[in-house]
Amino acid sequence: MACSHPFKGQIKLVSGSQRKTVLNFDLPVKEASFSDFLMCSHSKLKLTKEEKRELSLDHRKIIQQYQSLDPKTLLEYVEEFVSALPETSKDVKVSSQDFGSYICLSAISMGKIPKTINISFDLTDAPTGLVPLKLSKKLGQKNISVNFHYSEDSWVAPFKALYKAAA
Repeated sequence: MACSHPFKGQIKLVSGSQRKTVLNFDLPVKEASFSDFLMCSHSKLKLTKEEKRELSLDHRKIIQQYQSLDPKTLLEYVEEFVSALPETSKDVKVSSQDFGSYICLSAISMGKIPKTINISFDLTDAPTGLVPLKLSKKLGQKNISVNFHYSEDSWVAPFKALYKAAA
């Protein structure tokens, strides 16, 4: 598992010749009860038998943190990300990993990306199966393109059920 703390990182943006970090994030690890880590708490994920065997306590903690994320906290990150986007119709490239990808996908699914910007997302190790909103409607927007990348040593790699929507 390459990313021991997937809730710490940044979202980077390239617009023209300008490259900058538009959002830094570092969510504290939430304490959870023992029952939150039981297999029955993960039944909605539709994991295969092989994936269930791979599901370590660390994986369960990460998944539980995504599932228990306060919607207000997520919205604050989405708003901060969207407000950092340029207002012109320049071509914009955004790259992020793990929770940063989750923030970007949430911004797309909430319809927060301005239609005046041509924007391309390079999202690494995005847990698309954990994003609570349906993405299919918003991913079809002409001004948005999304490229998903998954590294072999990522925490999400053994769990195709968590990223099959992007595959």
